[in-house]
Amino acid sequence: MLFSFQSKAQIALAKEDGTPIANGQVITYNTVNEVPANLHYKIKNTSGFPINVRIKITDIVNATGSGFQFCYLSTCLPFVTENAVYPANSKPAISIGANSEVSNGYTMWNSDTGSGTFPIDYVIKYYMVDDFNNELGNPVTFTYRYDPNAVLAVSDVKKNQNSFADIYSTLIMNNIQIKSKENGFYSLYNMEGRTLSEGDIKKGENLIDTSVLSSGAYIVTLKNDKGEIISKKIIKK
Repeated sequence: MLFSFQSKAQIALAKEDGTPIANGQVITYNTVNEVPANLHYKIKNTSGFPINVRIKITDIVNATGSGFQFCYLSTCLPFVTENAVYPANSKPAISIGANSEVSNGYTMWNSDTGSGTFPIDYVIKYYMVDDFNNELGNPVTFTYRYDPNAVLAVSDVKKNQNSFADIYSTLIMNNIQIKSKENGFYSLYNMEGRTLSEGDIKKGENLIDTSVLSSGAYIVTLKNDKGEIISKKIIKK
């Protein structure tokens, strides 16, 4: 009977803000900076009884696994290995109660700039197991991708009019104009992911000096105290 219940169970993944992560989805970052490239997420049990979950790195493309920080439960690994299972089959699985979720400490972040061949992909599978580590139900697999050449208009967070801040124009000359509803923090990156400047933003009008930058494309990221992130590509004339 227990096997019957578990085989009908379902797991779901979501980002920290509740945005669902679909099976087969590719989540792309064009920077290796911790903000915004450190993905915080949740594993959800959508059934009425507890389940056990394991995670498998099914594929690594254009990378070795070094520089990919992978955290779960109370463990934070500085690298991963292709085909490795986390937690290992010899250790207790991730236990999630009925109609519950786990989110504290579940993150992943690629800090490896690569060797020049892109994209860098980590394909990660989340699946349920029984007490003997036999796979149950339908897994959820998604790809964490780093591609410095990717053009991201807005990051995978607030995309609506209720965002905590607004960048007036993405075509700039000597400064970036920001109107914020609350205090926060900004980071400015080049397209290779290198931090060019960072600092605080205040509630109200803000100007970020870009007069020393060469013409070209950049990424500006805004973050508030709640951890909400807005990221936009800007073009300097």
